Amino acid sequence: MSKTAVVPRVLALVSAVARTPFWVTIASTVAALSLIAVALTVFSEGTTYEGLDSGRMAFSFVVLLSLAFVLFATPAITDRVRDLNGAKGVIDSLVIAFTVAGSLVVAAVPAGLWALLATGVEFSVWAAALGALVLEVLVVAVLTGVAFGTIARTGVATAVAYSAISSLIVVPLIALSTVAFIPGVEQRITVTSIDWPEDQDEIDPVTGYPLNPVCTTKNVQTQTFPQYNLVWAAAPTIPFMFVSEAVEPALVEFNPDIYGSTTATSAAVDLFSTLSIESRGMQLPIVEDIGYSECDALEETGEPYMDFYSGPQPQTVIDSTESGFGVGLAGQGILTAAWIVGMLAIPKRRPRP
Repeated sequence: MSKTAVVPRVLALVSAVARTPFWVTIASTVAALSLIAVALTVFSEGTTYEGLDSGRMAFSFVVLLSLAFVLFATPAITDRVRDLNGAKGVIDSLVIAFTVAGSLVVAAVPAGLWALLATGVEFSVWAAALGALVLEVLVVAVLTGVAFGTIARTGVATAVAYSAISSLIVVPLIALSTVAFIPGVEQRITVTSIDWPEDQDEIDPVTGYPLNPVCTTKNVQTQTFPQYNLVWAAAPTIPFMFVSEAVEPALVEFNPDIYGSTTATSAAVDLFSTLSIESRGMQLPIVEDIGYSECDALEETGEPYMDFYSGPQPQTVIDSTESGFGVGLAGQGILTAAWIVGMLAIPKRRPRP
């Protein structure tokens, strides 16, 4: 194909995508669902709490929703466009796949702009998220385009494209599941309980509890936890985690009085932060020994009842770990390269007539 014929050919393929009814249906669905997600988030009373960012939360919904459609709709739409247009070859397939995947993101742009303008989401947040989303569009387009360009049978090409894209999720999950075959870490929790004096007539005017409590009774509990810190690198390879890890997580602190807790409660401000903290939390080793003393709690807080350890706090995870974005990028690169090499080798394996 001459250079002068490239632009008309690309425009013809893009036009073919826009004329495909299936693409119109899916793109309209993405646009509608994105707008609904933003409306429900921005106008929700639950996102008006001080410190929460409804615009950032809505934007994370839009990005991850469009990513889901890019992952799971691109091969099917590409198949339909090629069938109606008669496109052949790797180049045509790559153009169609990239147009399809990119257009599904563009369909969510109105909702994304609404979310960004609702609260003035910071540049560092939306730029990082969109940059990672573009990388995912490229990965999906390449896997889909190479599959349709190298495999003659359309049904097989569609199946291979979906297998390649699904492997970005399935392979990391299989890697994470290998912890079931690795000996876990035993966590030992020692709780030293208060032995109240028999004479409880004397009451501490500060705490309202009997004076001179003694802590001598120890209860020991053990529990075994899997060592995800040995396989954590698989988590950011998953596309949804990958995009989330590109954004620096942020927290909002809630008033503990709301929940009757003695310590402050923090939560992620959006889906990016939620997924990123979950992914990064796997980097931390299990705490093997934990001790509680009801006497110490009574002295420090005025209450003998404690908030028991349920894992590292979100802020601890953020402060003690690094973003897995680079690791996820490497993981996706390896999987993508492996699929491309395998698909390019398929025609060579066909028996000669």
